[in-house]
Amino acid sequence: MPYTHTTWTALQTALSQRLQDTAQNFWTATEIPLYLSEALRTFGVLSGFWRERSTLTLTASTAFFDLMTQTVGFPTLTTLIGSAVTDRDIIQLAQFALLESASDQATWPGTAQFTYNDVSNAVIRRRNQFLADTGIILTRSTQAVSSPAIGRAVLGDTIIDVRRCAFQGATPFDYYSTMWRTDERELVLADSSWNVNSGTPRAFSVLGPPPLLLQMAPPPLASGTLDLVTVNASPTLDPATSATALGIPDDLTPAIKWGVLADLLGIDGQSRDPARASFCEQRYQQFVQLARMLPLVVNAEIQGASTIPTTLADLDNAVPNWQNVTGTPSYLALAGWNLLAVYPVADGSGPYSATVDVVRKAPIPTVNSPDVQLGREQLDMILDYAEHLALFKVGGYEFAVTARQADNFLVQSITYNQRLAASARYIIAPKRSSQREKEFVPRRSQSDGLGAMPSIQEAQSFVTANVPERLRER
Repeated sequence: MPYTHTTWTALQTALSQRLQDTAQNFWTATEIPLYLSEALRTFGVLSGFWRERSTLTLTASTAFFDLMTQTVGFPTLTTLIGSAVTDRDIIQLAQFALLESASDQATWPGTAQFTYNDVSNAVIRRRNQFLADTGIILTRSTQAVSSPAIGRAVLGDTIIDVRRCAFQGATPFDYYSTMWRTDERELVLADSSWNVNSGTPRAFSVLGPPPLLLQMAPPPLASGTLDLVTVNASPTLDPATSATALGIPDDLTPAIKWGVLADLLGIDGQSRDPARASFCEQRYQQFVQLARMLPLVVNAEIQGASTIPTTLADLDNAVPNWQNVTGTPSYLALAGWNLLAVYPVADGSGPYSATVDVVRKAPIPTVNSPDVQLGREQLDMILDYAEHLALFKVGGYEFAVTARQADNFLVQSITYNQRLAASARYIIAPKRSSQREKEFVPRRSQSDGLGAMPSIQEAQSFVTANVPERLRER
């Protein structure tokens, strides 16, 4: 049963009263709901408050499902977790935060402080950086490969990171072979002639080849298809032409706003504001950390029978080459936040379906009359954080003193999480289910790579050591 005690209009009015601007002169009627929406989204990330059930059809011969794009079921997973916040939405938020005109996000001429290109390019840059920093969205794709003597396949230039790879031979030998992630030194230690004798690729490396090349080991004997799970820089954004969804979970889109503001307030010239730029960068980094822990699937069923989702790495290890097996689906495996694998791959005897309870994105009202889906005890802290966000454009002491409201919001979000933890013995397991794949296939490591500096701390020390003391003190 939904909450029915406070309408969206009433919550907006309460925020205007908090800001002592009931006429909505300084904080406009367009602006007020944006701060409340961001507060709701941030609360959703911190608490996992909104949870809902949906179903997806397990289509025959389909091994992977992108949960964000599933349009069957009620409510659909696209409705619950799909990406709807656009690049122009972020531009509008930046315009309000910087005291610029926010009436247009496509042909805004900019000012002496900020040009339109400054803002739009910052949105594009930070969205791609966020995808690289978090690996939150996974894409499954296939590409044909020939059989070059050295066994290197060219990857598309939108690929940021290869998370998993399988090789499918050409007809009639069109079976899948899982390829294990490795590096050239391990290959040599295992078999010094690995690159001489062709065969079915069983491993891959991205350490030795140049960017956008993937080394197959051994080199393929014949042409085939690579089945890839990757982190991609997509979709292409061009806010001057059209509004495009950012392609990341809506509740994480405040990260893009904070990153954009950090870039814009760090530009040399009239716009430079080091204190607020540093604050915004910290907020961006906080959202990066939150994205790396973001849960999605809490509970799952196949054909009405409960199941505990495993990881794709577990499935690959337990049933090598599982993609060749068809039948009645019995297991679900999470490759990451949005990508789900099914084993066995559904045959043609269905229909088959899966039911998932997910942590959904914050339900933002689209008109003023609907009720806000929050408990009465949470309204005050949402107003606290929205007030904190609204005061950013004022800056100075007025903004600084709202740290108390932000702290109250954080404490209340954590308190709700603690109540959930107390009510369920294994709350940690479902929370981590969408992120456990990285425990088996890490995205980052403190070990040395190929660069001269193994850690962020050393890199920061190097930068500060080369800045004169008198400049660091400013």
